[in-house]
Amino acid sequence: MPENKKPASPSSPPPPPASSGFTGHVPITEEFDRAKWTMPAAVPIMIAVALVAITVSLIVFVNRAKPSASGTITKVAAADQTDSVMVAIQIKFDNVTENRLWIKSIKAELETADGQKLADDAAPAADVDRYLKAFPVLAEGRAEPLKEEMKIPPKGSLAGMIVVSFPVSKAVFDARKSLSVQMAFYDHPGMVLKQ
Repeated sequence: MPENKKPASPSSPPPPPASSGFTGHVPITEEFDRAKWTMPAAVPIMIAVALVAITVSLIVFVNRAKPSASGTITKVAAADQTDSVMVAIQIKFDNVTENRLWIKSIKAELETADGQKLADDAAPAADVDRYLKAFPVLAEGRAEPLKEEMKIPPKGSLAGMIVVSFPVSKAVFDARKSLSVQMAFYDHPGMVLKQ
């Protein structure tokens, strides 16, 4: 049987090859075979960590809290009451900043010989004279009472006293481990004086 095949004409162009969008060979084994370049070298990471640590250390050092005042407890007098002790504490301190300091609060803390800690806020300045008249022992170290909202000039000094009360006997107070006064200032770090 004769087949009807058309002979190819020498003038017709060959059909174009099917295009897949890629013109080259992509070596899949090189990309997905092993994790050759997934982690950077350890030396650059260590250098970067060291630089970050140095930068953070410098920032913390420059912005550290600077003391706003320094001082001492100059005298302590205690008067025994029936179930507590009233204490007059004389303080002298200096403003070491270039700004005024405003006293926000004054508090005293007693640590007894057995480690118990007791705290009391300073008595209002208006009541100090009444306490000194009632307990003459406290008047030995008489000074101007320190009060909240008191201003201390830049580079100035101030001496004064506070009166506090603790629910212990005078014998327990005299055998104390420590006595401290904590002064808080507006817009500046506070100060702790220990005896």
